Amino acid sequence: MIRTNDSQKIDNSTRNYIYTGYLTAIFGGILGLVIGWDLMKKKRTLNTGEKVFSYSLTDRQHGARILILAGICFILLLTLTIIALDA
Repeated sequence: MIRTNDSQKIDNSTRNYIYTGYLTAIFGGILGLVIGWDLMKKKRTLNTGEKVFSYSLTDRQHGARILILAGICFILLLTLTIIALDA
């Protein structure tokens, strides 16, 4: 009998969270920054008292990409808004 590891299962809610993060990051939203930060930094405490990351390494890497993309898009959107208001 083969046991499946819970960490190897694909969680649809996490996948949707990542998709939402990318989508909001592209549109320059603050929500993309929040989702990216949450994916990267969120930890949980095990019964033993040990703190571990809540998301897998792959999900945390997506969080870093979302955070960077959201930051770039936010700055770009802010710059374009200032230019449009100045004209």
